[in-house]
Amino acid sequence: MPDSAEEGRRLVARLSGDASPRVRCWSCGDATDRDDRYCRRCGRGQGAFLAWYYRPLWIVVLALTVLGPFVLPLVWRTPRLDRTAKWIASLIILGVTCYMGWELAIGVTELGRILGVP
Repeated sequence: MPDSAEEGRRLVARLSGDASPRVRCWSCGDATDRDDRYCRRCGRGQGAFLAWYYRPLWIVVLALTVLGPFVLPLVWRTPRLDRTAKWIASLIILGVTCYMGWELAIGVTELGRILGVP
């Protein structure tokens, strides 16, 4: 059964000639106007006003420079990627992290051998 408040909003929008379609907030799921910059319920940015750390380019920068695998929650929370892209990004981030860890371990071992540390 539809929410009576939502039904009332639709009726007022129809009668006032406001035809702006409603979309769902990516964070809380509340209905917002397509023109809204921020969700009225949770305050999260919508569309172009999304926080910088949820943008795919910055997720990659954070993964490669600072956070490594700790960036995975950002990957899964961003509304900019679909489920398949999130799985692919997660596997790539984990693969690159494993490779960098392996190279670091080899480098430390070689440094220990050069310095004569047992």
